[in-house]
Amino acid sequence: MNSAAPVVNDGSKPSNQRGKFAAFFLGVLLLVVGFWCKPILTLGFDPQSERCLPDLHLALLVHEAPQTVHDGDLIFWKPSGALAGFKEQFILKEVAGVPGDHVTIRDGKVQINGKTVVQGFPLARFYHRSANDFNRDETIPAGEFFMVGVHPLSNDSRYWGYLDAHQISGFAYKLF
Repeated sequence: MNSAAPVVNDGSKPSNQRGKFAAFFLGVLLLVVGFWCKPILTLGFDPQSERCLPDLHLALLVHEAPQTVHDGDLIFWKPSGALAGFKEQFILKEVAGVPGDHVTIRDGKVQINGKTVVQGFPLARFYHRSANDFNRDETIPAGEFFMVGVHPLSNDSRYWGYLDAHQISGFAYKLF
């Protein structure tokens, strides 16, 4: 007859296995959520030698549509229309005009509420048009924004018109 003492399970092994399973499950869950959810904050860097916003080298991009938009805000969006060639990128420009502002484009000057915001139309030839073809004298409609870059070669609202509020992906803060 075998008189071996019964083995007592102190519960440490199953608990240890449960801990490993919980850690594994939590890791998989975090990976799945990470792939499905887009990050709310990213960094934007423009490596081009000629930037539309030359004093902006690095920006914090907040992937959330702003509640309100003001002159001077930095806004970014996915390109379409005249800017559709910039695939897999965001376009970042400065807000120069908001709904209700008065835009006058004449004699190569773009004025918002009487203040000159950009001058010249060096890209008009790429649109197969003359500078006078872009003339306008109008009020910015509701839900639209006039976007500019300060570089003379910036492809901005003076060429392609207003940015619709529904296109906005988020706003940015200049880091340096």
